[in-house]
Amino acid sequence: MGVSQTMRIGFSLLFTILIGSLVACAFMAYRSHKSIGRSVALLMCALIPPVIGNLVIIVSTNELLSTFGYYVYFLGMDLVMFALVHFTAEYCAIEWPNKVLRNLFYAVLAIDVFQYLLNPFFGQAFGTEAVMVEGLSYYRLLPYIGQTFHRLLDYSIFIGVLIVFLVKAIRTPRITAERYWLILVSMAAIGLWQTFYIFSRTPVDRSMIGYGVFGLLVYYFALRYRAMRLLDRMLATVASQMPEALYFFDSTGQCIWANNQGRELVHIGEEEFDRAPTLLRQMLSLTEEGDEWSTVRSIGTGDALKSYIVEKHAITDEKGRLAGYFVIVRDNTNEERKLRREMENAAHDSLTKVYNRAGYEVLLSRMDLSTSCMILLDIDFFKTVNDTYGHEMGDKILQKVANIALDRFRSDDRVSRIGGDEFVVLMTHSGQRQSELIGLRIQQINEGLADTSDGLPAVSISAGVAYGQDAGDSTELFNHADEALYETKRNGRNGYTIYGEQNAIPGQRGQSPLAPK
Repeated sequence: MGVSQTMRIGFSLLFTILIGSLVACAFMAYRSHKSIGRSVALLMCALIPPVIGNLVIIVSTNELLSTFGYYVYFLGMDLVMFALVHFTAEYCAIEWPNKVLRNLFYAVLAIDVFQYLLNPFFGQAFGTEAVMVEGLSYYRLLPYIGQTFHRLLDYSIFIGVLIVFLVKAIRTPRITAERYWLILVSMAAIGLWQTFYIFSRTPVDRSMIGYGVFGLLVYYFALRYRAMRLLDRMLATVASQMPEALYFFDSTGQCIWANNQGRELVHIGEEEFDRAPTLLRQMLSLTEEGDEWSTVRSIGTGDALKSYIVEKHAITDEKGRLAGYFVIVRDNTNEERKLRREMENAAHDSLTKVYNRAGYEVLLSRMDLSTSCMILLDIDFFKTVNDTYGHEMGDKILQKVANIALDRFRSDDRVSRIGGDEFVVLMTHSGQRQSELIGLRIQQINEGLADTSDGLPAVSISAGVAYGQDAGDSTELFNHADEALYETKRNGRNGYTIYGEQNAIPGQRGQSPLAPK
């Protein structure tokens, strides 16, 4: 079939673009931190000479220049076969069975190169013949015995590589076989393209376009491609084997996937993910707002108690925009029941009904410092209450403080009276993101204590807040909270201070109702 001069120029431009792309890919592959990078770079570099040779053949109307192009083309193909075998061995993680076979491979390639070097003298490999294509001369290949040897050699190597990839793809577990199938299909397509040009005797050989495209595909699949279906299967397999219930949501809050445990928890089918958000909120009474939070929810009492740790985590894209989020629900029932039994066995404060010092010590020993917070509370001028109103009134004030603290903090936060008028609140799954919420709780406690409608005098508390992530152990955490409490008292009481922020303006403060006038 004829190819016009315009088409010949067009294909020449295409070859030039391919050569530039291969050079760029070779450079980037060489600079890659991946172990396969050098092998990919070698293959990219090996593909450049035969593509250049094919380009020379297309643009040339001179016999000598065309013959030179054929030499570059065929010798370059030997280099491609060498680089392809090297890439295959590393990409498929295989080794030569023995040195003899490897040396034989090198020797046969060397023989093919040598017989091409002898062709100018003996003419045993190939010749050319002039044909007219749309009014322009084109020198078509005349293959001889040496060229047949070259083709058999290259095809044998190429088919051998295909077999290696096929065996690897079949024997590899399906979850990781995708990367081998992609390269295998690409090579098979290029092999068919090359075979077409050999047997069709097309006047203008453009077969190296296929090899150039193949090189770009190898670069992409080996170094850049993220097998999303592979990742999806791997993540789904891992998520399905998790003991926790797992839910994935898009940025609009629509549930797009849940593992088996997640579906069983809220009793939905495989195609009913859209029901999960509503059922989760109803089941666990979730009211938390924001992209990141963690909480504990308990359902039922006694032997029917079920406890869950619920965590929400945001997923952002490469620009930091919210792409979605996932929610993990872990059944914490056994741990919670064990903890409650231990707490029941530990002594409670007989006056306030909150944990006493012994209960506080047990709680503290089980607390995960990295995700917890300690709040030390102290009643302002409590001695004045006892001196002015008597110890009976002082006991009622202590009870009021304990009751309001229990009411204002979360159900999974632990309130203890560790001595006299000193209380400790241990908050689990809390970090610095909850600072404003903690300040609000302390303010609400003081507002409740200022209410005298129950016949009790108005009092206030001072608080010191410390985060476990800033402490090496529980003793250091208590010392941090105590230092923050002292800072609050030094600055006028009736408020709170967060450890490490003493120099900043602490939380809301006002004059204590019982402060000396």
